[in-house]
Amino acid sequence: MVRVYLLLIVVCFACPLLHGQTKDTIKDFMIITYIDEPPIFNGELKDFIEKNLKYPTCAPGDSIEGKVIISYWIDTNGVTINHEVIRGLTKNFDEEALRVTKLIRYEKPAMQGDKPIMVRFVVPVEFKRNRKK
Repeated sequence: MVRVYLLLIVVCFACPLLHGQTKDTIKDFMIITYIDEPPIFNGELKDFIEKNLKYPTCAPGDSIEGKVIISYWIDTNGVTINHEVIRGLTKNFDEEALRVTKLIRYEKPAMQGDKPIMVRFVVPVEFKRNRKK
């Protein structure tokens, strides 16, 4: 019986403390499903990628084509960070896709209300053997 009272006292004093921590955590790490203003890239992102992309030098006669899917975050300054290959082709193609996407800078970050926010972005990087320059 003493154990039950002791447990009840501990729970009564711990709950307000836990509630306060949960409230702060939720406030600091809100999940946003709708963005008031998306990030702004100066120009066409697809054109930027194509202009800066270099077809990796592989074995002679190699004709690999396809898409590498890259994920990255756009921070509150418009800088891309935490780049990751979601779906790749080969090591050389994946590294080139990462290199190009790390060059991307946004003119304006995403906005929620009047505050800049971080958002995740996924972009395909397409490799074509005989693309126009």
